[in-house]
Amino acid sequence: MDIDQFEDFDEAFAHTPVDAEPDGGTPQIRRRRESQEWLTFWSANAIILPLVAMIYASVISEGLRQIMPIFQMRLYRMPVPGAGMIRQWDGWDRVDLAFVMSLLLFALVAWLWCRIFIEAQGLGRIAKQRQQNPFVFYMLTTFAVVLIGGDALIFYVGISAQSESDWNETPAYVAPLATVLYSCGLAVLGWWHSDYHTSNIV
Repeated sequence: MDIDQFEDFDEAFAHTPVDAEPDGGTPQIRRRRESQEWLTFWSANAIILPLVAMIYASVISEGLRQIMPIFQMRLYRMPVPGAGMIRQWDGWDRVDLAFVMSLLLFALVAWLWCRIFIEAQGLGRIAKQRQQNPFVFYMLTTFAVVLIGGDALIFYVGISAQSESDWNETPAYVAPLATVLYSCGLAVLGWWHSDYHTSNIV
């Protein structure tokens, strides 16, 4: 066989990065993504994530204001040099700590759901260390449960406060149902991202 024929070998797996496993197991080989696959995923993110983040922030920020009034402080009043200049920009005089914290919490919880699905598939590092480092595994699991549960509680408080401020009488089941749908929606968002990040593993 002519050696030059090897150059015609399928390039799908050429120059693919190999992720070594921390426990010395079989390394994970990732195939090269097609540009159309990459473009579709991030284009969808550019549309979906800002919309979901704004809806999330409007409810979570209200919940933070109800739970801890300190989050009602406007950004331009913060004891930070130059913070007063924010007030000169249109709309920024209404932005408070609750809104900023809600966006940070959204990024954290969405990333956490993504990590949970990756670990559940056995492709992460935490689940594989369950036998070697059980304390670290259960500590991180507890942190995840507290963050997700606390996030859902804040959403419930926020949606309840907004429902009570409305002139129309809102049924009692709306807030719990909205909280369940919200948590499921974030879980689906995390699954979507985890599926994308693990779909090229061969």
